[in-house]
Amino acid sequence: MRMRVVKSMAALVALLMVGALSGCQSWQEQRRIGAMVQAVDEAIAAPADPAALQTVVRYGLDSRHYVMIRGWLALELQGVESQLAATRNPEDKARFQSRAAFLRQAIRRIDLE
Repeated sequence: MRMRVVKSMAALVALLMVGALSGCQSWQEQRRIGAMVQAVDEAIAAPADPAALQTVVRYGLDSRHYVMIRGWLALELQGVESQLAATRNPEDKARFQSRAAFLRQAIRRIDLE
């Protein structure tokens, strides 16, 4: 959980820095992007939530953010698959399998639209 918050904050800071350095993004745009990052992070953290997939797909289909969201999902999937391969606990396996299925579905949905 803590690692997820750190990653989200790092992504948000990077986006804000790019916007500040380029001078082309208003504070409103930066706030919108920050809200998007936070919403996607929360959706990834709660794959059982029916609205989670819709949230990821809604932002992932935005051509301005597709590459960032797609890459984020791919990296999350790699991490989950690594944890799945390493665990022997049946409860953890089930949880990781569920998260991996969610991430694969999200990637497939934004790739096919």
